Amino acid sequence: MDTQNLYNQVLKAINDNDDFLIISHANPDGDALGSQSALYQMLLLLKKNVIPVCKSELPYQYKFLPDYNKIKNDLAFARGEMNKYVSFCLDCADEYRMDIDFDEIKENSKLIINIDHHHNNTNFGDINIIDAQKSATAEILYDFISIFYKGIINSDIALGIYVGILTDTGNFQYSNTNYIVHGVVSELLKFDLDISKINKYIYESEPLERFKLIKLVLGRIGYVESSGLIYSYVLNKDFKQLNLPLSAQDGLIDLLRKAEKVRVAALIKQVDKRKFKISLRTSDNNINLFEVANKFGGGGHKKASGYADKGRLGVVINNLKKSVECAIKNGS
Repeated sequence: MDTQNLYNQVLKAINDNDDFLIISHANPDGDALGSQSALYQMLLLLKKNVIPVCKSELPYQYKFLPDYNKIKNDLAFARGEMNKYVSFCLDCADEYRMDIDFDEIKENSKLIINIDHHHNNTNFGDINIIDAQKSATAEILYDFISIFYKGIINSDIALGIYVGILTDTGNFQYSNTNYIVHGVVSELLKFDLDISKINKYIYESEPLERFKLIKLVLGRIGYVESSGLIYSYVLNKDFKQLNLPLSAQDGLIDLLRKAEKVRVAALIKQVDKRKFKISLRTSDNNINLFEVANKFGGGGHKKASGYADKGRLGVVINNLKKSVECAIKNGS
């Protein structure tokens, strides 16, 4: 990948156009929203007309991000304000993760710029900047901004990038945390970011009802000794009964992966009557979770992946157990 040439193409697209769409994936995490926030702030400083879009409920943990309340949940606002626009798609491994009519995006976009760090990205953009060696999409974005727009980086831009890196490295605990990541963070901290306050918003501002959800998840734990798989699940009715948003499930898998002797942690999340999404995590270098997810049409990284499965919950759990056992045999 000729990164510099791709960066130059993005720079030209920014210089030559006035109207921009910034799209993050549905059910966004800190990297998706942090990257979206940082790019939005940058383009505003460049006097561009920008609409951020995310087709789902926004996690309450990130409401402190600048202009959080300006993120739209569909393309209707773009239809009313723009004829043609440049679309930035951030942290989306494929066009389906946006949960938006991609044909409409293609029809109305002068250019689609795809920036992501998932190695299974489908390269659906006109310009594809994909770097699986980066800890987060936000780190790629920082590279670009620091080369061409370093002079306009302010605390709002730095905040978005920091949040993206912070959350996608698991608070700097995952194996994708390296000296380069810490170098980027050291530059961001020059903008007087309040780390304590950021951590409080993301990790220490949970509604009481969420602890009831945690209690349910812990009570449903299953463990497979032969594979070191720990798993649990959340159901749609849980959120309704506790009056919690779906984003309240964020971070639950990290509780599971902390248990002793665990090699793989899995959280099964119901999305429909007989449809579930499964998130996977491991710290074991001998296990490739991407292989597990890929069998079901999912994706992600070696140590953090996800996929969807259909059927009764018991069937989904059995499929998970078999797939993890297979991955362990292949890695041993």
